[in-house]
Amino acid sequence: MSWRRDLDLLHGEEVDMAIKPHPLSFTRHHAFFIYLILAAFFLRRFYLLLKDNVSVLSILSFLDATVSRLGMDIVDAIFLVSFWVVLIISGWIGNRLLHKRVLMFYAILVATLGTMLEVYLSMTHYEIAFIQRPSAKLLLLAGTAIACMALVEIYRRRYLYIVTNYRVIIRGGLIPKEEEITYDRISRIHVEQGILGRIFNFGTVVLSLMFDFDLSGTPYREIQEVLSMPIEKEANKALEEELKSQRKERRLLLLGVPDPRRVRIIIGNRLLEKRESHL
Repeated sequence: MSWRRDLDLLHGEEVDMAIKPHPLSFTRHHAFFIYLILAAFFLRRFYLLLKDNVSVLSILSFLDATVSRLGMDIVDAIFLVSFWVVLIISGWIGNRLLHKRVLMFYAILVATLGTMLEVYLSMTHYEIAFIQRPSAKLLLLAGTAIACMALVEIYRRRYLYIVTNYRVIIRGGLIPKEEEITYDRISRIHVEQGILGRIFNFGTVVLSLMFDFDLSGTPYREIQEVLSMPIEKEANKALEEELKSQRKERRLLLLGVPDPRRVRIIIGNRLLEKRESHL
């Protein structure tokens, strides 16, 4: 395999397994962008509905002077506002469900570019063949969503997790990178699986790395005695909070690996071997 050619093994190091994320591991991300494509379709239907009922919008005639400066009519203005609302809500949903702030940035960027395209086409009176001018931003939305789905798949294919008897190596990303962790730095392992992962047997193996100031150690026992004194209790409390804030946990994720419990057992056995060798 190609990955073996550029893998620098340590003395006595052996590869236990090399795995890629499961094909369905980024289903939620694909679902989000499919939702955006469907949103573009329904926005198109909404635009046609506005056009068919333009007489109802006569009550907003006081806005005609404002929107006409941009070369739009009231239907185009309402449609543009609806476009922004749908994208902002979509970005918020993506951020909440997928925990990716970049999705909100993506939504705002597409809305901004769509608005700029709309204004440009309106002011230059440029017409795109077979496409109504306000629908151009919907093509932008659908096109970027399809491109993002392709990028997510490239991202998935480029990832590789290598487990050896000494360490765990994570390779991949759109920008090639490599990260590794030795077993003596792993404090805890657990598996996270959603409903789809339980059905198709894939999930995320979470490796927790503790960079910890042990508050029960000798130096901190002495500090605790000082903190228990009644003098300057508020200051002592602030010091105690500061000490506790030093307790941090960093996590490495093996995203969407097939048969995650087997991966957990292999890493767990290596972790036990490492700990027993130090006894």
